[in-house]
Amino acid sequence: MSQEMVEKLLGRLLTDDHFRYRAIQSLSESCREEGFLLSREELESIREEDLVLLEWLAIRLDKNIKRFSRQLPDGYVPST
Repeated sequence: MSQEMVEKLLGRLLTDDHFRYRAIQSLSESCREEGFLLSREELESIREEDLVLLEWLAIRLDKNIKRFSRQLPDGYVPST
């Protein structure tokens, strides 16, 4: 994966609540569905702890720079 693709993936994880929720459930599946082609090593380098930190940062971002998020599943509570 190119550096540009990594930056796009991280930006998407920060600004798209629905995508981030899906990535927390299954990073490999959500990336494949959205066209982020990562190797096994790249997928393994993005750890669950990284996704929790991104969640923490995302909930603090100004809503004006985030994507409109489709409704998340009932009971979904962002990690804090």
